[in-house]
Amino acid sequence: MTSNPNIQKKLTKLICETKGSATQSLYFELPNACYHLKTNSEALMAELARYFGKLVTQTPTNRVHQTFELNETQQQLELIEQIPWVDWTREAGKSGRKDAIFDLDYQGQTVRLLHKVKTDMLFVQPAIGKTNDHQPPAMAFGPAESHPNQIINFILTQYLNQHLRQNWLLGHAAALQINNKGIAVAGLSGGGKSTLMLHLLESGQHFISNDRVLISPNITGRLTLRGIPKQPRINPGTIVHNPRLHSLMSDAQRQVFLALPTEELRALEHKFDAPVDEIFWENCYQPETTLDAMIILNWKPVTKETTQLKITSLTESPYLLPALMKSPGPFYSDVHGNFLKNGVIPTESDYLKYLSKVPVLELNGKVDFSKAKQLVLQAIETL
Repeated sequence: MTSNPNIQKKLTKLICETKGSATQSLYFELPNACYHLKTNSEALMAELARYFGKLVTQTPTNRVHQTFELNETQQQLELIEQIPWVDWTREAGKSGRKDAIFDLDYQGQTVRLLHKVKTDMLFVQPAIGKTNDHQPPAMAFGPAESHPNQIINFILTQYLNQHLRQNWLLGHAAALQINNKGIAVAGLSGGGKSTLMLHLLESGQHFISNDRVLISPNITGRLTLRGIPKQPRINPGTIVHNPRLHSLMSDAQRQVFLALPTEELRALEHKFDAPVDEIFWENCYQPETTLDAMIILNWKPVTKETTQLKITSLTESPYLLPALMKSPGPFYSDVHGNFLKNGVIPTESDYLKYLSKVPVLELNGKVDFSKAKQLVLQAIETL
């Protein structure tokens, strides 16, 4: 925490003066959760209502778990430059500055501030584990209208954290339901889990989640696989080779991307949202299913080996665990109100405790989504 009383005073003033100033409001409901979203921006509120669709209501049926105040403003930029930020340690294989944190003493309790370095968004995260009448709401400041995806991530992270405080397991995976079986798809970042999931969804029933899943034993003795309502965010290389997704860009855009060398197209970071209920079929999204198997991508974009599938388990193949493991991140605080420390990562034993007996379909060899789909559908029939 800062020893500079001037910064402390300015930050406290910013939070206090902004609380309750929002004019737009809606409620957002998920399984066992309800969030009250407030903002001073009509454009941002319209975008959130559009994005979350049927999950938005004006009359909630559940108690409100958390309130958000989401502010479109430029006024905090000078203040951001005065704060002694500490860069949040990124995962192995990731480079460049992304998030920076600062823990503020706000009226006797710790509140974590997070600065998105590339966009200058500022987030205020209360320690949710504690009960305190002076606790501020979860807040955001900055060019929110230009970066609604960061606002959406902030909201959905609270849903993930709520489950983690109830001992759910966080997995870095996409998920869908095929033949009444819940399938998680994991792989190292950029390994193609979202692309494979969308190929499999052609033969599936429901989209469950794109990049994060929550896992917990249920009363039947099986595992519940719960997702978050975040639309798949996919790169141009995924779109141009999948006819189902062509509507996400113009024909002219598609031709430009197709003209790029294969490796350059694969490496391109230019995300598109893929609203599954519009692209596939009505009610394609489903919030949860059972976890019956995991696909883990352990393949290579450049190799002479053919695409192969091996049925294994995390106990037999522990080298696959890092593909699934995911840190809760800087917004997380435990049931005692303690924020996650920088650099802390989950342990393999936490994952083996829940997942040691779940069948794993390991894909090796060359990256080939058509072949992988064929192999996975055949393997699922045997489970």
